Amino acid sequence: MGKVDNGIVSVNAYGVYHNITFTLMLKVFQPEETLKEGDKYKTKIELASEIITYLIEENFNMELVLADSLYGESSKFQRKLDESNLAYVVAIISNHGVWLSLGQSVR
Repeated sequence: MGKVDNGIVSVNAYGVYHNITFTLMLKVFQPEETLKEGDKYKTKIELASEIITYLIEENFNMELVLADSLYGESSKFQRKLDESNLAYVVAIISNHGVWLSLGQSVR
């Protein structure tokens, strides 16, 4: 807890085609403390948004984007998906509060 190891962390995009999962793209995440002079810090959310932008610019057909709770809790990432007109399902943490419309319920 609270320490930076020497491992590599990446933000990944995977594709699924006929039950085959394959890597589309990845970007290496660097904690701010590990950057060298002149390097620009980017959050995982920023890296994921760059991946989405690149795939759209390359005309990659995305029917659905799935993401874990780091991205599900990020309004910035959800806004990027909304602006890109992408359908998505994102995880949220179990104690995440939401407002429900009249007639909706949690199951």
